[in-house]
Order: sequence, then C-alpha cells, then structure tokens
Amino acid sequence: FFLFTGRLFNKERLMLLTRNLLAACAVLLTAPSQAAVIAYDMLNSNSLNLLEFQNPHSQLFASTQDGFDKYQVGTSSSIPNSLIDASQSSSSDSLGIVNSQADQHSFFGVSDTVNPDNPSGDTQASWSFDISGYALSAISISMAAMGDFEASDSFSFSYAIDASPIQLLFTSFVDEQANQSYTMANGNQYLLNDPLSINNQVLDNQFKQLSENIVGSGSVLSLYFSANQNGGNESFAFRDIMINGETQIASQVSEPLSIWLCVLGLLGLVSRQARIKA
Repeated sequence: FFLFTGRLFNKERLMLLTRNLLAACAVLLTAPSQAAVIAYDMLNSNSLNLLEFQNPHSQLFASTQDGFDKYQVGTSSSIPNSLIDASQSSSSDSLGIVNSQADQHSFFGVSDTVNPDNPSGDTQASWSFDISGYALSAISISMAAMGDFEASDSFSFSYAIDASPIQLLFTSFVDEQANQSYTMANGNQYLLNDPLSINNQVLDNQFKQLSENIVGSGSVLSLYFSANQNGGNESFAFRDIMINGETQIASQVSEPLSIWLCVLGLLGLVSRQARIKA
C-alpha cells in the first residue's frame, strides 16, 4: 500500500498513515452491494425468473362468481363481478377492484372460495422463483380488497427458501369494529363495515404495495398464498409480486489477498512505530 523511505515519520504522520491504511482495508474488505428486483410475477402482466406457478383451484368452481385464479380483463373468459369495477359503464356498480375500462394487466383475484365445489373453503396457490446468486432483502406485493368481510375470512402469504421451514410473510385481519371508504372508478364513494387489513395496513379497492424485509439466500424461493373467504360481496386481489435481492460486486483484489495486505501493512506500521520510539 505504501512505500516507506529512510526518513523517519513523526507521530502525527504515522497516525494519519494508520488511519489511511485502515480506511483502505475497510474498502477492500467490504464489497459494495447492489439492490435489485431479481424476480417477479404479474408485474405489468410479465414475469421474471419464475420457475413454476401452481394453482389446483384454477377454473375449479362452476359458478362464474366464485374464483381463486389469475385474471386479465379482455383475456379471461369470465371474472367474478366482485373483482371488477364496471362503474364507468354501469353507474349502479358499487363493488369492484380492477377497472374494466382502463386496467388490462393481470392480477390474482379471490371471491367466495366457500362453495359447493370447495366446501372447506381452503385454497392455496404457489410460485417458485430462481434466486440463485442473490441474498434476499425484501418481498413486496400490491394488494387491494373491498367488501364487508367476516372474522372468518383469511388471506396469507408465506415463503420458504429451498428446503427451509415455511415462514409467514403477510397475514390478514378483519376489524369488525371499523369501517372503510371505497372509491369506484366513476368517483362514487361507499362506506362499508368490517374492512380487511394486511400486516396492520387497511386495504381499499386501490392497489397498495406492501413490503416486508427478509434475509436468506439459496437457489429457489417458494411463495405460498392461502385464502378462505365466504361471500360473493367481498373481494381480494393482488399483483406485482416482486422479489428484491442483493448481489456482491467482485473486488479487483481477492478477499484473502486483501486481508493479508491489510495485516502486513498494519504490522509494518507497528514495527516502524517501535523503531521510532526506540
């Protein structure tokens, strides 16, 4: 790092040199990280590093008003009315999330999973993302909900990295002592009881991005969405699943060599300081 001459350094110069060397060591030993969205699904109807999507309840329900599936206005053959805001074409529409006139991006919607085709009401879909080479930092999902929910309605997201235990990420809560205002695409507003919250964030019928920090690395991130919801006058939807991670930028000097250079440099300074005191 430094070329020493035969001239003796005074104490102040030696202390300055020591600080400079320590700073150089910190730069070498701390590789800069770069945060990035490393995987996603249903982001402007696209996906990245999505290995697999599974939904055993896709198109399982006979009634077109029951659903647990990915949908897209203008593409899906049918979408439950509770998920679609058609108020701009039908002023009497007072329930819905996705604007039928202006929003044609994909989303995942839930409406009345308790039905003759699924008496228990339990449903689950899963995603697998390639995360190899990254250290995870956060998962964010845009969510929306509208309706007079019941305490028994539940929605949750959980995740696992490779074969590690599944961990809860987002979970719902229904406040039966509160109400929430919802604004339709035509500007009409409606006040409904018993709103749905996710991780203490009260939702309405406008998509809101929620994010949770996570720590871990591996090859595959598995994301699970589970729901149990009874009633056709309530709806839940989400999109923009984004996995954030950090990758290490390689240093020009290898880490083991950097460590030895720092150690040798510090030893040299200690030796010179000893000679000066002598």
